[in-house]
Amino acid sequence: MNKNKFKNAKMLKGTEISLVAIIVIIFIATTIGTENFFTEYNLTNVLKQCSIIGVISISSTFIIITGGIDLSCGAICGMSTLIVAMGQATWGMSVPVSILMALIVSVLCGLYNAVIIQEFHVPPFIATLGSMTILRGLIKVIGNASTIAGLDKKFGQFAAGSVLHIPNLAIIWVIVVILAFLVLRYTTFGRNLYVLGSGEQVAKLSGVSIRKVTYMTYGAAGFLCGIAGIMLASRINSSVPTAGSGYEMNAIAAAVIGGASLAGAKGSIVGTALGTILMTLIDNAGIQFGINSFVMEISTGVLITIAVIIDQLKNKKTR
Repeated sequence: MNKNKFKNAKMLKGTEISLVAIIVIIFIATTIGTENFFTEYNLTNVLKQCSIIGVISISSTFIIITGGIDLSCGAICGMSTLIVAMGQATWGMSVPVSILMALIVSVLCGLYNAVIIQEFHVPPFIATLGSMTILRGLIKVIGNASTIAGLDKKFGQFAAGSVLHIPNLAIIWVIVVILAFLVLRYTTFGRNLYVLGSGEQVAKLSGVSIRKVTYMTYGAAGFLCGIAGIMLASRINSSVPTAGSGYEMNAIAAAVIGGASLAGAKGSIVGTALGTILMTLIDNAGIQFGINSFVMEISTGVLITIAVIIDQLKNKKTR
């Protein structure tokens, strides 16, 4: 097991170095080839775009490391956006109370996934697909399928603010990245994620409580999606019925591109952060070069497919 752990760490490090090289190449090429890419306005937008997906991607990384998958993360993010918006605009809550309410609901959504997966032995893919559908319906019912506006001005201004020209949303993302990195690297919970990802039998033999780790993982994922939803609400200064739609695919893609294995037991926060930056940078570069958005969707799908194929080939070599 230690030998496989060393191989995984070596492969992840190689993936991270490759991602950095690709990001630098795209950054330089787009800077030279376009007029508006290397401007404060555009780079600020790139950071803001990275931030929300970046936080959700970390939640997906935690779950993928355990060998699971979460298709509901975008919907939980959307639910958080709705709750924080309605809390302020409809229910008369203060900003802190509305944020707390959104986080509580998001954690409960994550724990619901854990219950379905752990207690009823439903595969994570099916369980989270079901909860995604339920949440999307609830968002439309609770919000009457309409835009919720009229949020607190200071709350809306937060996403537009910055510190030393670094957007507030990016600062939150960096803090989450650092904390998640420390959790995976230095805590028992972080180590247990990798053990569970190696297989339930391995986890049992290692004395790991599968139930406890599952609940903690999906609860933490819900919490992170809740944070992302609050960030999104602040950025658009409202809530829309489609908030967070499609984020689950981007989050999973960022984690896989960053080196996380869908087979479990492999993944890193740094790799996921780099994967998020790469995907956002490619999208922005496409816009700057005037490439058709449909073509960009195709290229993103190809990138994800290649990342999964490479992961499968690496898994075969380590067996």
